[in-house]
Order: sequence, then C-alpha cells, then structure tokens
Amino acid sequence: MRICDLTLAYTETSGGIRTYIDQKRRYIAEHTDHEHVLIVPGERDGAARDGRLTKIEIQSPVIPGCRPYRFFWQPAKVREALKRSAPDIVELGSFFVSPWAAFRYRDDCRAVARPCLVSAYFHTDVAEAYVGAPLRHFLAEGIEEISDTLAGWGHKLTDAIESGAEATFGQIFRRCDLTFAATETQAARIREYGVEGTRIVPLGVDLSLFSPQRRSNEWRRQHGIGDEDLLLIYCGRLDTEKDVMMLVDAFTRLMLSEECTHPGRRSLCHLMLLGEGPLHTQLDRRAEQIPRLHVRGYERDRAAYATALASSDIYVTAGPHETFGLAVVEAQASGLAVVGVDAGALRERIAPAIGRLGPVGDAEAFAANIRQVAPQRDAMGTAARAHVLATGYGWERTFELLLGIYADALARVQPMAVDG
Repeated sequence: MRICDLTLAYTETSGGIRTYIDQKRRYIAEHTDHEHVLIVPGERDGAARDGRLTKIEIQSPVIPGCRPYRFFWQPAKVREALKRSAPDIVELGSFFVSPWAAFRYRDDCRAVARPCLVSAYFHTDVAEAYVGAPLRHFLAEGIEEISDTLAGWGHKLTDAIESGAEATFGQIFRRCDLTFAATETQAARIREYGVEGTRIVPLGVDLSLFSPQRRSNEWRRQHGIGDEDLLLIYCGRLDTEKDVMMLVDAFTRLMLSEECTHPGRRSLCHLMLLGEGPLHTQLDRRAEQIPRLHVRGYERDRAAYATALASSDIYVTAGPHETFGLAVVEAQASGLAVVGVDAGALRERIAPAIGRLGPVGDAEAFAANIRQVAPQRDAMGTAARAHVLATGYGWERTFELLLGIYADALARVQPMAVDG
C-alpha cells in the first residue's frame, strides 16, 4: 500500500499530529513494505524522497496570526500532487480545501478501476476548538459585563455558527470511506457531526524514550531549579485554545501561598512552558514580571524533550478541547502526575489515582488541585507510568491496527461505473 497523509498541521514546531505522522512513517519504513507520502503546505513547492518515504510541499500562505502554520489554497495543486504520488489511501488531517481535492482524486482512480480510499482522523474538534470556543468568548463572554441580553444573543449566534460548522465538517466526514478517532468520547463527538461507524485507533507513546529513568537533577540545575523545588511543566502549543494563560494565573496563586514562598522553606514553585505559538511574546512579557516562570521554545530534540518531562514533577494542562492528550500520556509514561481540566479527552486520561481534574477556566481551583497533588506526586507518578504500561500505549499497536483496517477496506473497494 502507498499511504498519504494530507495535512496542514505539520510544521517544525507542531505537536501531537506531527508526532503521530512521524511515528507512522517510522513504523512503515522499519516494519512494513508499504510506502508513505506526506503532503503539506510550505514556503515553496518542493519534494524529497528517502527510500519509501516521500514529502511534498505545496507553496501556500501563512495562516494570519498562526505562523508557521500555512493553509492549502489551490485545490488543483493538491490534486496534482496526489496524481503524481499516486497513493492508494489518503488520510485527511485538514478539512478546508484539501478534502475536495482528495475526493476528486479518489473518483479519478475509481473511474479507471483503481482502488482508492479517503479517510479522516479526528485529531482536532475543529467546530468546537476553532469555531465555537473563540466565537463564544468574543461574542458572549466578552460582553457579559455590558449586557446580559447582548451576551445571550452572542451565545445563540455562536451556537448557530458552531452547528453550521458541524454540518459542514460532518458532510466531509460522511464522504470519507473511513473515519478514525483516538477515544470513544471523540467517536461520540463525531456522531454529533452526523457521522456513524467511526473506528477507534488509540494513539501511542514511545515507552522506551519516555521513562522516569531519564530524570536528571543536573538538567534541573541547568535551568535554575533546585532538587527540592516543585517543577510544573506544560508542553504544547502556546495558543488560546490551550488556555495557557490560565496556567500562569494558577501559578501566580501558588506563588502567593505559604507552600511556595514561606521564608525558610526549601521548596520553591516553578512553571515551565515548552512550545511555540501566537501567545509566546505575551508569555515572555509575563515571565519578565513573574519569578520562576520559564517560557522556552519548541524542543526539536525528542531525547531532550523526554528528559525535560522526566525531570519535572507535575504535568499541567488547561486546554478543554483535547481529542486524545498525547503529551499527557507522554508525561504519564515519564512518571508524572497530571493536573488538568474536566473536559475533552482529559476525562479519559486522568483518573483520581494519577492526577486531578478541575473546572475549565478556574485558576483558583486549578491551583488548589496542584496543592493537593504535590505531596502525592511520587506515588501518583509511579501509578501513572504503570497505567500507561498496562494500557498498552505503544505505537506498534496503533499502526498494526490502522494498517490492518486499511488493508481490509482497500480489498473491498469496488470501481466506479463509467458511462459509455
């Protein structure tokens, strides 16, 4: 099989989706005879091949306010890239322009009796995270102090627009031959889009790379963190849908408490944010005013990233729109307790024995959960690692399942009837 990932969510600083694709390409190269094609928007047109792995970039503009992410804007060029690379399966990771090029390519293949599938993996709840949530904040929550009536109309308008987005994306998903989700909860969410039959393919984690054995007090000292200090860490996109500013607000509340600032105590609190995104500059400015707030860039070295996780104490995440929470599982595999919010896939990732969940957007409650977890962090971290091992979150399992589904579905594809 020749499998193609067609996505805009693959850049030098991407998170979970890039990890998924990189691990897929690695698995295909090392464990199969299949080929893989990656088609992404880029600064200029280009292509590179490494054995059975191909990467094609299509010149595309930057998404305003979301550099370095770019968006496909010429479906004809996407379709031409598909024709040249000739995949048997196209897996969509973007749902704006590229799906229509993929559907046309599939029709062209089947018209000449060549089997072809188009699938979609529900990595991101686009309608909620990028349509409903930002509009709700802008149209409703932002004007509640001015007028309850206007805020009410804002909520109604937001619900209508989000429903329209669900209908649009649902139409795309229904045209796909297969849809995938990482969890049962996300499969249920896709049903709200009007799509049935979604297959569950959990994501994985490199269990040898992400391990408590990578913990390093030397790494902590290099970053100004004492052996007895409490290090909170977040790894991911620095953007509004991740609610990273709430993490900073919760951290400032911790700093004001006796647990972190009482004279004579050896333990200090630190918060480290690893990642890139449109809020980086704003977070840098806050770090100038807030002691022990460390804002770092995206860590491209996976081994260094794994060391950073294992050398921390508690993983924190406030984004309510996670569809799997890959960084959370990586943190748990590294032996960390997790404090998060009671929303999205975090409900499935964080049980009381290995962390705490609190209300969305409540910095005070978030800080209280950190205080509660801190004394139990070693026991919770050990339990978190054991949970990940017991659940079997290995990438081999992910791709054995995915490629098996693809092979079975491809064998059942029937060519289109051609008039004349």
